Amino acid sequence: MKSFLPLMTWTEAREAAEAGAVALVPIGSTDANGPQNATGLDFLVSSALAERAAAKTGSIYLPPVTYGVSDGLKGFPGTLGITPQMLGEMVESVIKSLIRGGFEHILLITNHGPNQYPVEQASRRVCYDTGVHVASINPMALFADLRGDLFEPETIGHGAEPGTSLLKYLHPEGSRDDLAEERTKARWQGLELISPMEARFGASRVNFYLELEELSPTSGWGNPHKASAERGEILFGRMLDHVVAFIETFRALDTRLKFPEPQL
Repeated sequence: MKSFLPLMTWTEAREAAEAGAVALVPIGSTDANGPQNATGLDFLVSSALAERAAAKTGSIYLPPVTYGVSDGLKGFPGTLGITPQMLGEMVESVIKSLIRGGFEHILLITNHGPNQYPVEQASRRVCYDTGVHVASINPMALFADLRGDLFEPETIGHGAEPGTSLLKYLHPEGSRDDLAEERTKARWQGLELISPMEARFGASRVNFYLELEELSPTSGWGNPHKASAERGEILFGRMLDHVVAFIETFRALDTRLKFPEPQL
């Protein structure tokens, strides 16, 4: 069976839906990922996971959503951002189209932190309107849970690891060693920054909504010099195994919304 929806006829798509195929929707962004990495890193990772998982499970996969919510990165050329509302409406429309076509098991591969909330809200609207639950996997959450001792803590950061190693494995032409540099996050008026949205204060943290260049003039921090295609392959293999295992469980679940009976 074909797995890439744009290469399928509508009758083949109908057959896949009738057979209970899971539909995989990769979502990412096009934005700065350090000075050495391609701007498409987030959607390239999501798309690779969707394509390879589909091949292993008899699922279908869609073209990636290549634009995401990148407000904090718009100071860097090559960043192509859309509003949270636009992303949510796009994802909602795509999911509803799949459901109208007969697919009831839809798995989003949602990369890029700022995309998570708009995609959640879109999935909730779909459920309210169609009665179908949608699942989503965040590749960066997979990294946090599955990395083990593969990466030293000082190498991890936006524009460093794991993205650089994943890109070296998946698209080696998209990572330039000659532009890589180690960098730490800047402080903001004396406060230690965790991300463009968080600063450490005392024993906890407080939210700000800063531009990425206020953390780093290169859009990256961490140490990318230890990145390798070998590490990327190991990590990607762990991530792919997780996605494949979930698909096998997900396809057997009843995704139709069922409200419990009220209890007095």
